[in-house]
Amino acid sequence: MRSWLRILALGIALAGVHAWAAPPSKTLYVKCGKLIYDTERPPLENAALVVENGKIVQMGQNLPVPAGAEQIDLSRYTVLPGLLDAHIHLWTGPWLSHPSTPLAALRASRAMAYALSLGVVAVRVLGSNDFIDVALGQAIAEGTIPGPHVIPAGHALTIPGGHGDFFDLPAELPLQTLYTPLHGFVNSPADAEQAVHLQIKYGARVIKVLASGGVLSPLDSPTAEQLSPEELRVICQQAHMANLKVAAHAENLRSIRAALEAGVDSIEHGPGLDEEAARFMIAHHVYLDPTLFIVENLLKNGERLHLPAYALRKARELSVLHFASFARALRAGVPMAAGSDQMYGPGSGTVLDEVIALVDHGMTPAQALTAATKHNAELLGLPELGTLAVGQEASLVAVEGDPLQDIHAVKNTRFVLFRGQPVSFAGQFHWP
Repeated sequence: MRSWLRILALGIALAGVHAWAAPPSKTLYVKCGKLIYDTERPPLENAALVVENGKIVQMGQNLPVPAGAEQIDLSRYTVLPGLLDAHIHLWTGPWLSHPSTPLAALRASRAMAYALSLGVVAVRVLGSNDFIDVALGQAIAEGTIPGPHVIPAGHALTIPGGHGDFFDLPAELPLQTLYTPLHGFVNSPADAEQAVHLQIKYGARVIKVLASGGVLSPLDSPTAEQLSPEELRVICQQAHMANLKVAAHAENLRSIRAALEAGVDSIEHGPGLDEEAARFMIAHHVYLDPTLFIVENLLKNGERLHLPAYALRKARELSVLHFASFARALRAGVPMAAGSDQMYGPGSGTVLDEVIALVDHGMTPAQALTAATKHNAELLGLPELGTLAVGQEASLVAVEGDPLQDIHAVKNTRFVLFRGQPVSFAGQFHWP
């Protein structure tokens, strides 16, 4: 794998990597119409930001323009912190296609550029193949390709025949080299420990576990438990020893409880969550990432997207429980993240759609924006994001309209600043 990554990096360099490299540092004066610097505080009118070396060095109303500063006039727009997506996967091609690793990486790099064009400044990739997410994160951080901050999980940890297993092939085919801890497959607590160690070794910054079955996988049921309580405990112990968090896919109450008792840091999806589990999550500050949009999208557009019948059936059966569990958690005050569970490919949704779905199902616009900024920044371990303040990273998005009044305004991207640099293709990205 390392050899093709070197070839890929060289090819991009020869194609003009300097177009993406950060230009020499300069002072920016960003004039805002309405500034939502913190989604839990009243916005400022006619405020401004001064940016140097990718950081905010001044912020407030009636700020003078520093001598020699480049001025960016966003006075017609609402400016807010760049959004974060707590749960994505990578677009590598059409559904159930199996591209080569280099082709998959190139396609995923385009998806990451698309995310940044919308004002999504960080993503948590909860499961991919061949450590493509790790490579993308490194390439973005070094300026080789454009994209947001990436928190990679490597391979999600699962069981053979579980939610992470899409190979519904005859038993006669030799797949022994696939079903290994390196690829996230676990059959014992010892396997679980090794799987965590290997994901971390190859660059994971979060560990994803599939505690239950799921909707899109062909071989299992969302009502089934998968990783055992002992395996879950080992995974959380080893991840926390390395200062990494654990995100648990869980679609029924038994798997939610097992994951919570093991010590996970977030529950992904959460159908079946009851009041006792909600109280536990509040007491232990465990986030719920409800991923509402993907359920809505499967129900509305699943047939048009040519998804298999088993996925449509499971989505319909699970949806009522899913939305009810979110409403219960919201009433109880469970900490909420915002994850789209999307791939940012052609025609797919994004965290902008998730924010809108959160409001459609009962959140206020301020609560939904908080989930996608401050809460996600905490969950992803990116404290310099999520708010706009002196000392914070200068990553922001300007939108037409006021998303605090009409949440749909989050889709009206007009300008993106990422790490103190304007994104030239903000709001203008087009898939072929």
